[in-house]
Amino acid sequence: MKLIFLDIDGVLVTTNSLIPSDKYFAHTFDKTCVQNLIEILNATGAKVVISSSWREGRTLAQLQSIFQSNGIEDCVIGLTPSFNDETIRGTEIKAYLEGCNGLECFVIIDDEEKMGDLEPFLIETEFRTGITESVKDEVISRLMKAN
Repeated sequence: MKLIFLDIDGVLVTTNSLIPSDKYFAHTFDKTCVQNLIEILNATGAKVVISSSWREGRTLAQLQSIFQSNGIEDCVIGLTPSFNDETIRGTEIKAYLEGCNGLECFVIIDDEEKMGDLEPFLIETEFRTGITESVKDEVISRLMKAN
């Protein structure tokens, strides 16, 4: 199994899509970023684990619904645990990985978080652009090297 640990703000929600939406329970996703993520998923067969602060106060089913409402189907399989405000995101991802069986490889897509010793797995985005063509290519390249 290939996993993408995914932030949302600055990855799928960008300055181009900062439009509040009751339909999506937050801001809308940037259409270009959505298309790039769909291409990543189709090319690699990877699944998504939400590491974003969007996981706090939402269930897995609610996040799956938000992704489906944005045209991203059947990819979100989990959420990283949330410990406290002082815990770095990399620690939360490591905790998720400890219970993960059958993992081939993973990447982290995030716009600003510190990852500690998982820093080599980070593919960083910028808040204004999110998942660009070059980010998409890098994610696909890293996930396909595991084959």
